[in-house]
Amino acid sequence: MLVFYQLVAVIFGIVWIGSTSSVAHALGDGELNVHCIKSEEQALLEFKQGFGNTSTLLSSWSSGRDCCKWKGVGCNSTTGHVISLKLPCQNSSHILSGELSSCLLDLPYLTSLDLSGNDFKQTKVPEFLSSLRRLEHLDLSKANFKGIIPDQLGDLSQLQSLNLSDKKHTSLRVNNLKWLHGLSSLKILDLSGISISSPANENWYDAINMMPPLEMLHMSGCQLRNKPPSLPQINCDSLLALDLSFNYLNATIPEWLFENCHNLEYLDISNNQFHGQIPDSFENLMSLVVLSVSDNHLSGPMPSTLGQTSYLKELNLSNNHLSGTLNTTLMRLSELVVLDVAQNELEGVITDTHLKNLRKLKFLSISANNLIFNVSKNWVPSFQLEAIGLSRCLSGPEFPKWIQTQKNLSYIDLSRASISDTVPKWFWDLSPKIEYINLSNNYLRGCVHDLSPKLKLHTLDLSNNNFSCPLPHLPPKLRELNLAENSFFGNISRVCKTLGINNSLSVLRLNLNNLSGNLPNCWNYGEKLVILDLSDNYFSGPIPYSFGSFTRLHSLSLRNNSLSGEIPLSMKSCTQLIFLSLGNNKFSGKIPTWIGQELKILRVFSLRSNSFKGHVSTSFCQLQSLRIFDLSSNLLSGPIPRCVFYGMVAKEWEPSHVYDPYINYRDILLVSSEGTYLESFYRNLKVFVILDLSSNLLTGDIPTEFSKLAGLVSLNLSSNQLVGSIPSYIGQLQNLQALDLSRNQLSCTIPTSIVDLNFLAILNVSYNNLLGEIPTGHQMDTFDSSSYIGNPKLCGLSLERICPGNGASEEDSFCKKEGIKDEQEKHKNGLQVPPFYVGMAIGFITGFWGFVVPLIVSRTWRHAYNSFLEQIYNKLYVMLAIMEAKLKRKHFLATQQPPN
Repeated sequence: MLVFYQLVAVIFGIVWIGSTSSVAHALGDGELNVHCIKSEEQALLEFKQGFGNTSTLLSSWSSGRDCCKWKGVGCNSTTGHVISLKLPCQNSSHILSGELSSCLLDLPYLTSLDLSGNDFKQTKVPEFLSSLRRLEHLDLSKANFKGIIPDQLGDLSQLQSLNLSDKKHTSLRVNNLKWLHGLSSLKILDLSGISISSPANENWYDAINMMPPLEMLHMSGCQLRNKPPSLPQINCDSLLALDLSFNYLNATIPEWLFENCHNLEYLDISNNQFHGQIPDSFENLMSLVVLSVSDNHLSGPMPSTLGQTSYLKELNLSNNHLSGTLNTTLMRLSELVVLDVAQNELEGVITDTHLKNLRKLKFLSISANNLIFNVSKNWVPSFQLEAIGLSRCLSGPEFPKWIQTQKNLSYIDLSRASISDTVPKWFWDLSPKIEYINLSNNYLRGCVHDLSPKLKLHTLDLSNNNFSCPLPHLPPKLRELNLAENSFFGNISRVCKTLGINNSLSVLRLNLNNLSGNLPNCWNYGEKLVILDLSDNYFSGPIPYSFGSFTRLHSLSLRNNSLSGEIPLSMKSCTQLIFLSLGNNKFSGKIPTWIGQELKILRVFSLRSNSFKGHVSTSFCQLQSLRIFDLSSNLLSGPIPRCVFYGMVAKEWEPSHVYDPYINYRDILLVSSEGTYLESFYRNLKVFVILDLSSNLLTGDIPTEFSKLAGLVSLNLSSNQLVGSIPSYIGQLQNLQALDLSRNQLSCTIPTSIVDLNFLAILNVSYNNLLGEIPTGHQMDTFDSSSYIGNPKLCGLSLERICPGNGASEEDSFCKKEGIKDEQEKHKNGLQVPPFYVGMAIGFITGFWGFVVPLIVSRTWRHAYNSFLEQIYNKLYVMLAIMEAKLKRKHFLATQQPPN
């Protein structure tokens, strides 16, 4: 795609240069004999002041030098009037930042204005530009404007080219395209990235057809739509370039594109929703140079007439559903520079014979098809490629020797190519221009040679092969390194050498190897790392303190090693962590409370299978994005926090503005004590909430607050010391797919609401003290006795144990009498105070203020109260004396009665 965009730039640049040739001789180049008009010089100095002094672009602009010789200023060679300002931003030191000043109105003869690529701070495109009536060329592209494009621009009747595109910021919009009608001289229009989605622009093609015939029309990413099933015709008689890519056009490719647009040289309708077949009418487009229909829903065979476009230099059909072969087509396209047919359903064998006429080819991508790339062993291609993509294309088993002849390669993708061989030594020193290498998912073996520090290599992916050797020396400009799933061994000290002061490393994956030793404390310059995966190795020792330098890290996985010690305090600086997996190690101590206080955006948090102790901290309730929480198989004790984990309440989460790396991981998050996985979890992680606190020493009951976790898919509390009953709210967790409460001390019956869990696939309540009949119906009928074993008082069909027919058991009646289930219902809305204690409180308050206080402050009350107490005492004394006498008499008579 890099080549593709370069070609677009070249084509557009040629047109721009041609259109400005009339004033080229007048640019300020130091050879003019005329001098700048003083008033116009003053206007330019005022224009400069609007940007401050941060840009070197205007460093030559000073009052002591003729303004016609200033950089970017063009003057008429006869009159000295400023007729062009060409100040596009070329690099960061040249950028103009500020507002566009109306002092430009003091340049009345201005015909060309190019301020593209600068930064106008999200200000509006100024209306005063419409007063520059002599303007023929206006380029404000990629200049960080925002808001509505003023209709007044339609007054520029002399304008020949207008470029307002801004694909980066996409914050410009057009309310109504009618203002385009006033641009009666326009030949080139680029509105790419500008929103034209307002209802007034529903028939956007009508506005285009009302304009004079255009030569170039670029409306990429404008949110264009059409009314199916067809795309209305656009006036294309004079069109040389048409770009409607990255929109929402949903139709078959219209025939009028191939029947009426005879002059088209550039056609891009990629990234839309076009469907059906590509029209077989290419004989009408004999001037076509660039054709891109990628990323649509096109199907059917390759057009038979495609080979007749003898000028075609770029062909991009990737990411569709095209079928058939392309052998015949390839042999005819002798001018082809770019060929991209990746991600289709093409089949057949491509040989060196099919490629022999492609002498100008520089970009070749046939990845992800059903193709076989079968060339002779000593084939020497007639072309010199800059990029090659043969992913999922059968190219092995030998390593392709012909690649050695390609000296200009910057991009190589030979992944999943069924290559079973050692990588030849010449490959590692193939091209000094190389930037991207992907040899993943093959059967490559042997060693990886040291890479030259002079290489520009930024991505190296050798994952999922059979390399067996120490890690190689790596070039300093590397940004992504993936050596996962090999047999690399030894320490990782060579990675430390890559992490120099000016390193660019953002992704480092060394998981599933045989690496060992302590993790070196060399990560002080790892602030650019976004993903670090060292899991499934043999590392030991503590986590280095320098891990605190990972201020941009989103994903950290150290699971399945032998690391020990505590989580270092320095890691509280890793505030951008989304995925944190430290499971299956030898970590100990208490889980730091700062994790919940500082790592605010954690979504996946796993410390399973370590030796952490202490309580589960309530600080985790502060993790507002938490979706997977796994503290299983540790030594944690105490009750489960009653607080609701805030982030886990939502059924779904919004897409994150940061990279979500865990989507690509198949983490070892089990959903039952038997080691069962929910495979659907890995396919659609965003809607899943998983909570696993199993195999600890937790006590108390199951918090009723869990009823608020509507998105809960898996709940595992097995192998603890939990008591009480299974909460009656369990049926509210409608998304629950796995429930494991086995090996606890839970009692009472299984709630009947469990029948409402229509998605429940895993259930284990074995080895508890449950009793009564197992509920039946829906998913409950699919579980066998293994889900209930170890509960001798349970009965039902699943256990083949007939329940007694005399109603509820004594234990079940006791559960109900004690109000266990009722108390659970009362806890749904938070902590509830029992009515008995409420009554006590009310009685105390009433008694204290209504009786005790008056007794203290009033003498009359005290005398009356003492008299009352004396009377009560006397009555109680007499009553007790009489009762004592009666009891003695009864006892005496009982002892005197003779035996039977």
